[in-house]
Amino acid sequence: MTAPFLAATHLTPLGEGRYRSRFDAPWYQGRGVYGGIVAGQILRAMEHVVADPGRPVRSFTVHFCAPASEGEAEVRVRIERAGKLVTHATARTENAAGVVSVATATFGIPRDVRVSYFDAKRPEVPPPGEVGVVPEEVPMPTFCQFFEYRFCVGAAPYSGSEPRVGGWIRPKGEPVVLDAALCVGLLDAYPPSVLSTLEEVRPVASVDFTVHFFQALPRPADRAGAYYLRTGVSRWAGEGFAEELQELWTEEGELLAQCRQCIAVLG
Repeated sequence: MTAPFLAATHLTPLGEGRYRSRFDAPWYQGRGVYGGIVAGQILRAMEHVVADPGRPVRSFTVHFCAPASEGEAEVRVRIERAGKLVTHATARTENAAGVVSVATATFGIPRDVRVSYFDAKRPEVPPPGEVGVVPEEVPMPTFCQFFEYRFCVGAAPYSGSEPRVGGWIRPKGEPVVLDAALCVGLLDAYPPSVLSTLEEVRPVASVDFTVHFFQALPRPADRAGAYYLRTGVSRWAGEGFAEELQELWTEEGELLAQCRQCIAVLG
């Protein structure tokens, strides 16, 4: 047993902020690897260059420029500025065909400011053990074979219903503790909510997304193999695009991260 997501986001350092990566067809969604792997590789490279666990990632934006086709690629990271409390980094991924993605991230040391509140509520859903696992024979993108899905929020894709979808999720294989890269992967692992409004199959693609982290990951008390609730809702679609707001929650009701995504609805 291995942890497939960890293997798929593994990087080989080449020196001077350069890393060799690889995209494999089992992780495909349509014409290339799904965005969670592309983004996960970039974030691991950025964290390695920043090299400061006390300065966790706070925000992370990725622009998906072209499909991540099978084969080797290179991730290049640059520190734009490293201040006393905040570090800003940029990165790009390229393969033989050209640029795959460009990204920015902000890493920040916790500040001693007495401002703290939490004004968000996790949806009322059954616990993971009371929600059935999605059977393997259900048609889903290729990469979904690496995750355990338990749908319990909104409606199924292509059901002509509300633009809301989500449920419990965790990686298959060896149990792992959630880190920032896996958090991004889980946020992007469910189908976009706009698909639930359609009644016929229509391909979609991520244009970009921005993740804001509300917790420093990994957290010391988190256990390997835990379930996380990923929720998603779309409030606008038009001219071939849709927006989506996604959240990742713990079983205990803690909000870990939020992702705002731009989706292209293809013809």
